[in-house]
Order: sequence, then structure tokens, then C-alpha cells
Amino acid sequence: MKRSTKKKTIRIVSYILLGVISFVIAFPFIWLVLTSFKTYQEIYSYPIMYLPKSWTTEHYHKISNLDFKNYFFNSIIVGTGTMIFSLLIGLFPAYAFSRYSFKWKNTLLISVLIFQMFPMIVFLVPIFKFLDWIKLLDTHIGLILAYIPFTTPITIVFLRSFFLSVPKSLEEAALIDGCTRTKAFLRIIFPVTLPGIAAVGVYAFLFAWSELLYSMSLLTSKALQTIPTFLSVFVGQYQTRWGPLFAGSVFATLPPLVVFILLQRYFISGLVSGAVKE
Repeated sequence: MKRSTKKKTIRIVSYILLGVISFVIAFPFIWLVLTSFKTYQEIYSYPIMYLPKSWTTEHYHKISNLDFKNYFFNSIIVGTGTMIFSLLIGLFPAYAFSRYSFKWKNTLLISVLIFQMFPMIVFLVPIFKFLDWIKLLDTHIGLILAYIPFTTPITIVFLRSFFLSVPKSLEEAALIDGCTRTKAFLRIIFPVTLPGIAAVGVYAFLFAWSELLYSMSLLTSKALQTIPTFLSVFVGQYQTRWGPLFAGSVFATLPPLVVFILLQRYFISGLVSGAVKE
């Protein structure tokens, strides 16, 4: 009985701790949603009002009148494009790093990692001039191309770990049975590493979805701009319009949240399967 009571106590304490931690993590989003329904008087009131007394949707009407839907779809286009191109470009180099031995292999892999150490702003001017030279400045495809150098290295490094987690014997058995290297990859390696690929794809999508510096610098046409640029309009030098900013942030948070909820099984299993020692 004592052991049973001890286990029950530990379980209750664990649930309480998990509940507290979950609340702390979720509180910023809860605060974001609640504040988006407050009036300006309630937002700036002191002491702080945690729950709105007069629920209002004026801030949502405000952003809808500013054509928020257009910015939303622009972000979907850029995020999806970045995800697809990052996977297509990073998939096969990652496979090569995991399966083949060649000269300068480790040097190249280290170079990929070193590239990630540099801040994005270092490459802004060269990328700006390059896109202007190839006439892709102020286009969605140009912004996607600008994001690829920053998402592809992570894609290569993580996918390499996922491919290393797949025993070579599976691939060798497929080759013995008559499969070509391409068929073995598509029928054996790809399905097994799909959770990892989904995890990396989610990362690339979220990177493009939330990035502001390049989006603001490379897209000058209002009709092409993304959500982060739209939200930055509400942050002024002397005043921040918190109501529309919070309402827009709620909509900006929903797609990543939905993507993660739908793909969380792949995301978590992908991260776990990628933790492989050579």
C-alpha cells in the first residue's frame, strides 16, 4: 500500500508540474488572444486587465479592411515554396553525405555548418544585388531563392542524420533484389525517413513564415508582401497599435499551430530518429 501511495503521489505531483509548465508555455498565446478582443482603454488600463470586460472585434475588422487576406496568401506561397525547394535541394546532398565516402566530405559538411553561424544581415546586400541583376527582385520566387541558402544547410545536416539511422542492409537487400539505386531510395529510404523529412519541411516553412528582414527588404510592392511586413506597420517610432497588432498576430500564429498539430507525430519521431551517432 505504501508503494502504491508513493507512486500515486509522484504521479499527482508530476501532473501538477506538467500543468504548470504547460500553462506557462501557453500563457503568451492566451494573452495574445484575449488582448486582441480588448478595447484600447482596456489594453492600456492600469492595473492590468487580464480578461476583457467589453469583448470587441474592432481590431479584426481593422486588419480585414487592410486586405490581410492578401498578406496571408503571400506568406503561404513563400512558406510552401521555401519548404519544397529546401527539401528538393537538400535531400540528395544529405543522402550522399550519409552513404558515400569522397574527398573533402568532412570539410564540405563543416563548411555547411559554418555558413549557419553568419547572421542573415551579412548576406542581405549581395543577395539584393544578385536578385536585381537576374530581375527577380520584388518577386515571390526571388524571396524564396533568398531563403534557400539559410534553410538548405539545416536540411542537409538533419536529413543526413535521418539517413544514417536507416541500416545500410535494407538498401543493400533492395539492390541485390534488382532495384536500382534510385528505386531503392524511393521505395526503401524515403518512406522510412518520411517523419524526418516532414520535420525539416516544417522547419523551412516556419522560417519563411516568420522572417521579417528579407521580406521587408526584397519585397517593395504592397501586393506581394507577407504577414511579418504587414504586422510591422503597426509598430511605430512613438506609438504601437497593440489592438490590430495582436489581432493580426493571432491569425499569423494559427497556420504554424495547425501545421504542427497535424504533423506533430512526424515531427517528434523525426527529431528522435535523427539523434544518431556515427
